[in-house]
Amino acid sequence: MQKVLSSDIWKEIGKRAKASERRKAAIAYVTKDQIGFRPGDILIADASHRAIASGQTGAPLLRELVRKGVAVYSQEGLHAKVLVLDSFSVIGSANMSLSSDGLIEVAFISDSAVAAAGVESFITQLAMKRAKLTPALVEELCKIKVIRTGWTKGARAQKRRKRIRSLGNRTWIVGVNELLRAPPADEQRHIDRASAHLNEQLGTAEEEYQWIRWGKSGKFAHACRAGDTLVQIYNKRNGTRTVTFSVPVLLKRSEPRWTRFYLGDTPKKADLSWTKFQAALRKIKYTRKVGPHSVQQVDPAITELLQKQLRRSARASARKTNA
Repeated sequence: MQKVLSSDIWKEIGKRAKASERRKAAIAYVTKDQIGFRPGDILIADASHRAIASGQTGAPLLRELVRKGVAVYSQEGLHAKVLVLDSFSVIGSANMSLSSDGLIEVAFISDSAVAAAGVESFITQLAMKRAKLTPALVEELCKIKVIRTGWTKGARAQKRRKRIRSLGNRTWIVGVNELLRAPPADEQRHIDRASAHLNEQLGTAEEEYQWIRWGKSGKFAHACRAGDTLVQIYNKRNGTRTVTFSVPVLLKRSEPRWTRFYLGDTPKKADLSWTKFQAALRKIKYTRKVGPHSVQQVDPAITELLQKQLRRSARASARKTNA
């Protein structure tokens, strides 16, 4: 689904957000909650002294969200307006603020796995521990006198901004094996540090992330990065295998012996049997051979075609179940 919104933008986004399990957003200026943030969600906004004092961002709203359990971060100079709502991404021009009312805005909403992975990677990079707003910091922001005069002269002469790494936009079909044993202690230390890093960035607590352990050589090890999307062939120890679509890469870490990729959540019903996966490849006329241990970079359009085929298969299965 691809849709351009030009009217009732926040009303439409709010409906989608309400039906989602998690909401992650990087929106420059916020003064009212128009998507219904819940505990565990993420919001990144410009909560600098300048943004608060000019009324662009509302400290009372930030205090309300932090008290609710939302992980709120501040990035001065942020101008983005992007969201991830489960498997949907939104990219637009509208701030989540009263000052946006009456303006001509537009937003693009998509269920593209590639777009969602890119937006999630962007948000993850911004959600740094030192940028997180604590209750004490929010109370200090609430003491700032607000004079709604817009940006003052010299507002662009800001301190050095965070540099965003180039986002991945590749799609890979990759076969992985279930490990026979738990990682040794030296590997587990790397895993624990990476998990703690992601938990700090994403505002989660003690969450464990799926990961892929890879060698140090080869195109996949060198070229795959955060923001890429995987079609993962998971080969189990019992000889069976499943294929999972739309797997976002959140973090890439280099270890002494391995390259490890940490993965984000996948949409519901994103798994397909090996037989149905092969049938889907034939239906979209994919000409390259795909085996259980294939590693292939594919055009993102292939993933979109496979997603459509997956949805058709799910609807067909549902009809058979209800018949």
